Amino acid sequence: MNNAKIKKTIFVLLVASAGLIFCGCADDDYAKEKKYWKIKKQAERILTNPHATPPNELERTVAALDKFSQEHPKSNLGLDAEYSIAHLYILKEEYELGRQQLKKLAQKYEKSPELAAQAIFLIGNSYEMQDKWPSALEQYKKIMRDYPETMKGLQMPVYIAQHYKVKYEPDKMLTAYQEAIDYYKAIAAKHPVTPLSFNMDMLIAQCYGEMKDWSGAINTLNSILVTYNGKVRFEEVLLSLASIHSEKLNNPAKAIEVLEVLIKEYPKSRYVKPAKDIIKRLSAKQ
Repeated sequence: MNNAKIKKTIFVLLVASAGLIFCGCADDDYAKEKKYWKIKKQAERILTNPHATPPNELERTVAALDKFSQEHPKSNLGLDAEYSIAHLYILKEEYELGRQQLKKLAQKYEKSPELAAQAIFLIGNSYEMQDKWPSALEQYKKIMRDYPETMKGLQMPVYIAQHYKVKYEPDKMLTAYQEAIDYYKAIAAKHPVTPLSFNMDMLIAQCYGEMKDWSGAINTLNSILVTYNGKVRFEEVLLSLASIHSEKLNNPAKAIEVLEVLIKEYPKSRYVKPAKDIIKRLSAKQ
């Protein structure tokens, strides 16, 4: 599969995953769902073989989706129809038309951060499909600036770093991960000792790991153990620490010490048996 096809496949998956944002269709009655299902079947025929689809069929399907969205503006199905229009245009390589639709949606839903961020993200993906990374990056940075605490906003720093990793640009990858760490620290600072800040600290530890900065990862994980003591369960934090000590720093004694803490603090945890197995294996090596 060539690069363009891979990117198109990724785009399809990303658009499909966007459906999670549109969940909860309890307000959609059967007749409405049936009508939309017929339109979506038209769209699926185009998506199956976009290059063989005549322009008039694309226009007819887009018109049907647009009409449905206008008839049901407060319906989740109507919302899905709006995004499906952009999806069709982009997979037909009508990139500018797709981006126009997504820009319209980003503006329309600017007060619904998750929806606006999703639209901007798909604009970025459309540029990636054309191998226009600088334009894609501009969109991803916009999400980070305007919608930092959305699902996409939190994903973007690592997404950008992973792009450079795949492209074998290590210097840019390391810079991107450091920017991600700074980004997550800033968000955590705004919401101290909350579930959000805990998740940010875990992401920071993962970023240090990707950079192979084991000292940074260990310091972050140890800080989590202090900051959130009594507020969250630490099994996965302790497992991460043990893994770094045993696999990255060749320090089985420290790994065993950490795992013993896990077993003592969480005797009924599902991780106790794996922890005991790891201790047995590490002890045999000493």
